[in-house]
Amino acid sequence: MAPIVAIKSSSKGDPNIKSDAGALLYLITAFAATGGFLFGYDFGVTSGVLAMPQFQAYFAPLTPAIKGALNSLMGCGAVVGCLVAGVMSDRFGRRDTISVASLVFIVGGVLQCASHNIAMQLVGRFISGISVGACSVLSPMYNAELAPKEIRGRLVGFQQLMIDAGMLISAWLDYGTAYIDSDWSWRIPYLVQIIPAIALATCPLLLPRSPRWLIEKGRKEEALEVLAKVHGKGDKNHPYVIQEFNEINDNVELENNIAVKSYFSMVKDPQNRRVLWIGCSVAIFQQLTGANVIMYYAAFMFQQAGLQGSLSLLANGIDYAVMVIFCIPGMILVDRIGRVKLMIIGSIGMCVCFFLMAGLYGGIGFTEWNEEQLSHVVNMSANPAAEHAVIAFIFIFVAFYATTWSLVAWIYIAEIFPLRIRSKGFALASAVLWIGNILVGQVTPILMDKITWGTYIVYGAIGVIMLVWMYLFAPEPKGLSLEEMEVVFHGPLIVTNLNYDEYIQAHHEEVERIRAKVEGAAAGAVDKKSEDIEKN
Repeated sequence: MAPIVAIKSSSKGDPNIKSDAGALLYLITAFAATGGFLFGYDFGVTSGVLAMPQFQAYFAPLTPAIKGALNSLMGCGAVVGCLVAGVMSDRFGRRDTISVASLVFIVGGVLQCASHNIAMQLVGRFISGISVGACSVLSPMYNAELAPKEIRGRLVGFQQLMIDAGMLISAWLDYGTAYIDSDWSWRIPYLVQIIPAIALATCPLLLPRSPRWLIEKGRKEEALEVLAKVHGKGDKNHPYVIQEFNEINDNVELENNIAVKSYFSMVKDPQNRRVLWIGCSVAIFQQLTGANVIMYYAAFMFQQAGLQGSLSLLANGIDYAVMVIFCIPGMILVDRIGRVKLMIIGSIGMCVCFFLMAGLYGGIGFTEWNEEQLSHVVNMSANPAAEHAVIAFIFIFVAFYATTWSLVAWIYIAEIFPLRIRSKGFALASAVLWIGNILVGQVTPILMDKITWGTYIVYGAIGVIMLVWMYLFAPEPKGLSLEEMEVVFHGPLIVTNLNYDEYIQAHHEEVERIRAKVEGAAAGAVDKKSEDIEKN
């Protein structure tokens, strides 16, 4: 789902020095995380709206291609939003760009709510997608740059939790308004999403700027004031405030000194290609798990499993509740089990569910034309027990996904890129993920029309390929520093039986060489800064 900023730190600060951040920090980060809520709400609301007879009648004929476009155009907008957000946030700041993105979201929401033809809906989805893409990057970036090191990792899970909460509320609102016998049944859910966007648009009046951005712009006194207010109860001489200020300042100088200057230079460098291959593969795999088949089109799947009318929307709401609940064990297990192992477990569970659903749909149901949906569907009404089994496997699939790939894939790609390509590598992987989102959103309803239950075999087979690929090629970053991770990526291609402790020990000199190179670049940045001061 949401892109999350990198959480690994190579900090050498005193771990005994702690922030005195209190309720203020949590209020600030919770408010900024509303961007994740907008992402989740907009992602989930159309899933239920598409299944409403009132929506289908108003925009008839609603063909499979149009259904796909309503979902994939959000992803298209998100790609644009990701790219624009990076440029705007560097120029105008994270906080102010979040506000602008919220205003864009309001425009998209108004268009969707006020639509009188399908073209307005499509344009509204694209515009909302621009905001979704921007907020999915900016909200966690802002929070990670403001929060203490010891809780930055939790923000990954919290951001995902806010996304899931947005999907959950949108699903239940869809269910509640489905009983309205007019076009307000689908207009209200689109209207409600504007409310949190209006609140988030006020963030320049309520939130401080990112201290990292202020330092990047040379506004160091302001950065110190923000850090003192948030972490030192207003005391600029607080030990944590001084330590955090110096650390941010050094990191900004370091990254300016060693970071690649362009995407082209990053890609053409042979030493980057493997980590880019791994990172971008895991990013697109998160979409090809088939989870968005269920997130986007669960209501239709429930209809084919015998839940008609509002019951399909009720089941859709339960589906998103499962997503929220099982996100929590994922946050706990990721540091205990490891990233790769958890994703492999998730792949196994999801593949089994897809193949079992395909067997039940194809073995017991029969294919027929549904005039209301303008699509071929599977009818399983002759066997209620099989219908109930399909519903159960949908919920089980979502539980596996929420615990594993939904959260862990983002943690993984946030941890593997070396410092010199960290920002651009993560951005490239994020763009690849959104491209996968567009592909799945557009193609899935067409597949469900043309091959019906065969769609689940397709995604199950892709899941098997992903499972084998992860088992063979994906190194485990848990517990490794950035320098150690880079050495692992210079090692054997197949990592299935790699003993990480022995390998790191055997290549200790290479690890120290890379570390010395980074420290040398940092020292060079400091020396350059000292020279500039002397000249002035």
